[in-house]
Amino acid sequence: MDKLIDSAKIFGVAVVSIKNSHHFAALWPEIEKISEAGLVGLTTVSYLPWVAPAGGKTPIFGTNPFGFAWPRPNKSPIVIDMATSSMAMGEVQVAARDGHEVPIGTGLSASGELTTNAAEIAKGVLLPFGGHKGSALALMIELLSGPLVGDKFSYETAKCNDEKPGSTQGGQFIMAISPNILSDKDWDNQTEEFLEKYADIDGTRLPGARRHANRKDKGRRGVNAKLIKKIKLLRDCK
Repeated sequence: MDKLIDSAKIFGVAVVSIKNSHHFAALWPEIEKISEAGLVGLTTVSYLPWVAPAGGKTPIFGTNPFGFAWPRPNKSPIVIDMATSSMAMGEVQVAARDGHEVPIGTGLSASGELTTNAAEIAKGVLLPFGGHKGSALALMIELLSGPLVGDKFSYETAKCNDEKPGSTQGGQFIMAISPNILSDKDWDNQTEEFLEKYADIDGTRLPGARRHANRKDKGRRGVNAKLIKKIKLLRDCK
């Protein structure tokens, strides 16, 4: 990350390609670090094929998240970290575990029917958010995280898993961009003027703002007592 940041500050744009990466988890830590250095950050990653393209019932996309971060000098950056599926598979699995339903349009059952039953969707297929729009973004991320970085598409990752079970591997694309080099305007003040208008709209909140606010809260934290008990039981079984 340090080499990526240094290169972007010199050349305006720099890219890192990662091959054979195991599960990458949240995308925001890397891009947030990029923006804390005064740069724009963008990253994409694909995974196992759990998502059908718009109009289809056969999975070919991963949940295919992307992360984007925009720097704000002396303020917390704007950070977007989201899946292109209607819901992350992990969230569906948690809902299935806890017996909760999910919104219609989240996914299909194994028989290809729309359902709100999270457990049925976990056995079936997820759908992209926003229909063809989310599907197009998922396709873009497959291309950026697969052939562009010299790695596999999600369906190829699944095939490799079948042939050699273990931790799933895939590619990741990370880009850093210097607004100081690319922009011919006072980009930071221009950004803040826009964000003031954004904040004036009732009910709005910047992506990542809640996470940054929570970090400043040093108060007590609530925990899922039932889940903690289950973890302890699993530990004791060993």
